[in-house]
Amino acid sequence: MRKETPAQEARRHMKEVRELTRLQKSAARPALVHGFWFLLIVLTIIYIADEISSNVNTVMKPYMIFDLFHVPNSDASSEIYGSAISVMAVATIPTYITTAINPLYRTLADRFGRKIFLVINTLGMGIGLLISMFAPNVYIFIVGSCITGFFTPNDMQVIYLMETAPIQHRAKLCSITKGIGLMSVSLIGVFRTIFYDPNNLPSWRMVYLIPVLIAVIIAFIAMIFTKETPVFLKKRIDYLQKTDEQRAEEAARASQGNGSIKEAVRYIFHSRQLRMVALVLFIFSIAVALSGYVAEVLLAGGHMTDSDMNLFYIIEPLVYAVCAFFSGFATDALGRKNSGVLFGILAILGQTVFVFGAKIGIGPVALAVANGIMYGGLWSLSDLLFLVLPGESAPTHIRATVMAVISYAYISNLIVSMLIGIFYPYIGSAKIGVFQLCFFVPIILFSILFLKLKVKETKGTDLSKVGEEEN
Repeated sequence: MRKETPAQEARRHMKEVRELTRLQKSAARPALVHGFWFLLIVLTIIYIADEISSNVNTVMKPYMIFDLFHVPNSDASSEIYGSAISVMAVATIPTYITTAINPLYRTLADRFGRKIFLVINTLGMGIGLLISMFAPNVYIFIVGSCITGFFTPNDMQVIYLMETAPIQHRAKLCSITKGIGLMSVSLIGVFRTIFYDPNNLPSWRMVYLIPVLIAVIIAFIAMIFTKETPVFLKKRIDYLQKTDEQRAEEAARASQGNGSIKEAVRYIFHSRQLRMVALVLFIFSIAVALSGYVAEVLLAGGHMTDSDMNLFYIIEPLVYAVCAFFSGFATDALGRKNSGVLFGILAILGQTVFVFGAKIGIGPVALAVANGIMYGGLWSLSDLLFLVLPGESAPTHIRATVMAVISYAYISNLIVSMLIGIFYPYIGSAKIGVFQLCFFVPIILFSILFLKLKVKETKGTDLSKVGEEEN
C-alpha cells in the first residue's frame, strides 16, 4: 500500500471524523416508523419489485418484437422474428460490460452501507422498466433492459433482512420473503390479462406500468422510513474509532490479509473445492441460457390462445415458488450434493415435458406446471452453486468477495445466449424448443454428475473454521 503524505493523512482523518459523526447520529436517531414488521413489509415489497423486474422483459419480449419490428400477424415463427432476435443479440453485446462490473458494484455495500444501495437498486429497477416501457425502438428497449438487469441481481434486500431479523427467525423470514417474491411473478400474467390487447400491439407497454410504480414508490418509502442496519453501523463505527495502528495490527493478525478481490481470486485458485464449484458453475450456466425461450416455444406450438398465455404466466410462477420454498428443506435434509442432483433431475423432467407438451398442445395448466418445476429445479440448483457452496467453502473475511468473484463463471451463459441469438434465424421458433432440449439435458446431467463426484459436501460446516485446513 502506498504511504500517505501528512496532508493526505490529515484529509483522510477529517473525512473519517465526519463519517463517524454522521453514523453515530444515524445510530442514535429513532426510526420514523417503529416495528420490525413494517420493515419486513417494505423488504418484501422490494423483493416483489425485484422478481417482477427480473421476469417482465423476458415474458413481454415477443410482443415488444412484434410491435417494434412490425412482425406481420404477430408470428413468432416468421423470418422477420428470427432476424429481430439476431439484431437484439448483436446490439446487446456492448451491454455485457455491466455484467463484468456488477460484482465489483456489490462490494461497495461493505463500504457505504446497505440502505443507500437498497434504495438505489430498487429505484434503478423502476427506471430501467420505465425506459423499456416508453422505448421508441429496440435499442432503447435494450438500454432499459440493461439497466434493469444491472440492479436486479444484487438482492440487497436479502442482506438487509439478514442483518436486521432476529437470529432465531432469520432463515424462516428469508425463505418467506423469497417465496412471496417468487409468487408475485404471477402478477405479470394478471397485468397481461388487464392491460395487453393482442389487437393493439403497443398495449404491451402498459404491462410495465404497475411494476414501475411499485419500484419507484417503495424506493422512496425505504429512503424515508428505514435506517441503516445495526450490524453495518456497529461494524463501521467500530472501525472508524480505531487508530491507524490498531487497524494495521488487525490486518496483520488476519490469516489471509484484508479481504481484497486479489486475495479472493488467489484463494479460489488455491482451493480445489472452489475451483471445482467454479467449473460446475461455468458448465451449468450454459444450461440456464438454454431455458430462456419459453414464450417462443409456446407461440410456435400454435396451440396457445392469448388467454391461455395469460393463464400460463399466472400458474407457472406459483409452481416455481412452491418448489423454491421447499428447496431449502431438501438442501438441509439431503445435503448439498444430493439435493443438487434432485434439483437437476427435476429441471430435466420439467423441461422435457414442457418442450414436447407445447408441440402436442397439452394445455396451459400442464405446461405451466412442467415449466414451473423446471425453473424450480434449475434456480434451486443455481442458488446452491452460486450461494450455498461458495459461501460454505470460503473463509469469513473474504466470503462475500469470493461469492462475487465466482459469479463471473456466468460468462458462459452470456456467450451462449449471444450465439443463440445470432444464429436464431437458422434455428427458428419452431425448432428452438427441441434445440434447447438437446443441449440442456446433457449439460445438466454433466453438471450434477461433476457436482456429485468432484465437489465436497459442505452440510454442517462451521463457517468460523473454513480455511483453517488445506482443501
